[in-house]
Order: sequence, then structure tokens, then C-alpha cells
Amino acid sequence: MKTLIINLIVCFLFSFNALSQNLIETKVENWEYGSAKIGVLDFISGSVQEFGGIDKNGNLTIELQPNFLQKMKAQMEKEQEKSPEGWQASLKTVSGTFSCLSGGLSYNNGETNLSSLPKQLVVFKGKKEILGLLMPASKKAIADYFFTYGEENSGTGKYLEWTYLDEPATVKGTCMNTTFTQAQNESFKTSENYSLELIKGWNLIEYHITEVFEDSSGKIYPKTTEIQQIENTPSEINWYFSSEK
Repeated sequence: MKTLIINLIVCFLFSFNALSQNLIETKVENWEYGSAKIGVLDFISGSVQEFGGIDKNGNLTIELQPNFLQKMKAQMEKEQEKSPEGWQASLKTVSGTFSCLSGGLSYNNGETNLSSLPKQLVVFKGKKEILGLLMPASKKAIADYFFTYGEENSGTGKYLEWTYLDEPATVKGTCMNTTFTQAQNESFKTSENYSLELIKGWNLIEYHITEVFEDSSGKIYPKTTEIQQIENTPSEINWYFSSEK
């Protein structure tokens, strides 16, 4: 497994309103990788879909396209032709995305289709050279936790997700679950508190980890997370880059 070298890339967000401008504009300080593209990697076909880019001076732009869901559906149908036999692609729904095994959540228009920018965006050149991953979060520990698939310690703080719906929908309630530590010798209760009033089109969703759990070995996990739709990017959000070596 390749070692992920976590580098802090602080990005100052300016003139961004998720609902009106449909544009993410960011200045990436100390960017050293030249011009690059930003998108998502399809693990089935190996193809990369472009959403935006970073120029050689570190200016990052991601367009929140007004027909994003339609494009994702067309891309899905295209990739379906290349997929292994028996594999069937389908659009995500609100209730399927914000689900809870233990119950506790209520939905309005839960079968509404949605598609999101990944929480971790792929940064790449050409079609094959992947430079690493980019993620918006309020603290490096949160980004590290996701970059390493939970191997690193978490922390309290925020991370963001941009999601597109084809119709309005709501998600309300608290999802409680029992989670085991990596060593499987301890367990703790996790809580995800949802207060989502999602509109048709683009939504900016904030995940705020307000409480963590530390096991007997010192490993730290998210314990309580507040999830809500917000209008603008919080001032404490930075963008963190994980280069893949």
C-alpha cells in the first residue's frame, strides 16, 4: 500500500456563495505541482471525471454545474457499458445516502435522487498521473483521518460536502449506533444528528464533529456529529492536500 504523505495546503476562500454563484474559488498557498485537474476517479472503469482545476499559481476553481445530476446520470450510463457483468449502476437517493441501520431518521421526499462532489477530490494530470487528494476541513486531524481511512486519529471540527438534488428533501433525527474500535476489544456509542432541509439544486452540507472517543490505546474516533445545510463556507475551513508517493 502506498504511503500517503499528508501536506497542509491552506486555501483562502473568497467570494463564494454556494447557492448563488455556483463556483468554488480558492487560492492554494505554497502549491508546487504546476497546473492540475480536479475530479473523481471511477474505480470500476479507472476513468477520471474532471470538475475543475488548479493553475500553476495555485488558483483553484471548481464549477458547480447547474445540470450536474443529468451529467452524472449520463456518465453512469456510459460507464455501465464498460462494467463487469452483473454490476448495475444506479443513482443515489436521499434516504439511501443519509441512512441509519438503527432507525431514528425521518425523511420528506427520501427517494429524491442526488449526486455529490466527493468529500475527497482527486487531483491529477493528464489521464493517469494522480497527484493526491484534496479535502476541505477545519483541522488537519480531520482530513488525516479520512485520507488514511481511519488509521490516523480524528479530532473535533468540521468538514464539508457539496450535494446536488433534483427535488427538495429533508432529513431529520438522530442516528445512534454501536461502533467497535480497530482492535475490536472496545465499543462506544456514536451519534449523528441530522437537520437537513435540502433544496433543489446545489446544497452545502456541514459535518461538525463535536465529540470524540479515545480508546485504551490512545486511538481517537468521531463520536458525535452534527449534520446541517449551510449557506456559505465557514471561515475556519482550510483545504488539505494528501500527496500520493
